[in-house]
Amino acid sequence: MLLSDKWAIATSSVFGAIAGILIVDSLGAIIGGGIGATLAYLAARARIRPLVATTTIVGVAAGALIGSSIVETICLPASCVGLEIAGAVVLGLASLIGVGLVAALVTRSFDEYNESIETGRERTTDNGVRITDPDDPNPKNRGTDSSSEDLNPDSEAES
Repeated sequence: MLLSDKWAIATSSVFGAIAGILIVDSLGAIIGGGIGATLAYLAARARIRPLVATTTIVGVAAGALIGSSIVETICLPASCVGLEIAGAVVLGLASLIGVGLVAALVTRSFDEYNESIETGRERTTDNGVRITDPDDPNPKNRGTDSSSEDLNPDSEAES
């Protein structure tokens, strides 16, 4: 296990403990810290980048706080602790799915972009239009190149 993975586990346990103490006093801090550390450990075992894992776990903690706060707003003070915990769990799981999905897609997109730059592949959009660089010294690569040649091979001479 890398040092960054250990750092992610420690940071995630702190965020989990903070969320837990805000939802249910000191016992919540222990449970929240344990959940945060466990999720970060599982992410490290799955070789998920530590920063992505920590960001996702912070999103889960925020979702849990929101779920607990919604139920707390509806109930009388200290009358619905069990429902507050259930609301925190439900919205925390929903946040795990939502934030995790967005983090995975964004990370994958950046990886593909960096890979295309490293390999020197020409970058194009889904419909075949070449992505150009406005700072490129070659005039053909500056701005949108729609003047001289058609970059979409599917659109043969339509006229």
